[in-house]
Amino acid sequence: MKKKSYAKKILLTTFIVLTVTAAVTAAVGRNFFSDIYNIASKPFLQLSSTVTQDQANGKSKEELIAENIELHDEINNLTQRVIDYDEIKKENEILKKYYGIKDDHPDYKIAVAGVIRRDPNDDFYGFTIDKGSRDDIKVNDPVITDSGLVGWVSDVSVTTSHVMTLLSPEAKVGAMDQRTRDSGIAVGSLAFSDSGQLTLSVISADNKIQLNDIIITTGVGGVYPADIVIGKVTKLDYSQYDTTPFAVIKPYADLRTVSDVVVITSFEGQGVIEEASDTDTAK
Repeated sequence: MKKKSYAKKILLTTFIVLTVTAAVTAAVGRNFFSDIYNIASKPFLQLSSTVTQDQANGKSKEELIAENIELHDEINNLTQRVIDYDEIKKENEILKKYYGIKDDHPDYKIAVAGVIRRDPNDDFYGFTIDKGSRDDIKVNDPVITDSGLVGWVSDVSVTTSHVMTLLSPEAKVGAMDQRTRDSGIAVGSLAFSDSGQLTLSVISADNKIQLNDIIITTGVGGVYPADIVIGKVTKLDYSQYDTTPFAVIKPYADLRTVSDVVVITSFEGQGVIEEASDTDTAK
């Protein structure tokens, strides 16, 4: 009687596992999971078809339990393979998204990272990424997306790093108008951070900057490579304190909600400080 009850439990387990596997296969895709389905279902089908024979052969309860434990371990291993596959698939999709960056800039060494945490008390939307020193990331490494510059690495641990965005007043990036070549310093401020914008300051009074002009990095300071897009000009104004001109820049990437980024861990000219009259304090 006990053996019949145990056999029913095994058959019920078989049905549940095969049903869940089939559901996951339909949701995620057949190519990968068809192999897992075959591997996982085979021992269960063999077990269910031979339970009666095992009973007839006098297989003990302990032996059946041992076989069930072995099958349970195999299912756990297959489940882990599914999880690993999902992570690899996600990372490959991100790598494909950023493939063009490496293709256009062969001197770049990059690390693709995901945003794992944001500080709700950070007025400038800094965040933590899932890559650190073991991925060759260092303090001051520039951080970008396929849309443009995001900020820089401000702190590094073995497995994670903290990123400060361009919205922070600590950001001082040598920048210029791509069209007119008027140069200045891109810097964040509390006044513009809530709208996800920053300013281009220290520009000449006779600059030719216009609305919708694209602002890019100059490379001065050796922290950021040259010609990385920062954003477009959305407003031209004058300081209320000294009437000096400045431009408001809207980054193409929304720095407040970005979810994956690229850290440039090495590039040609990194650490080389160039001479420049208006931007010698810029990064």
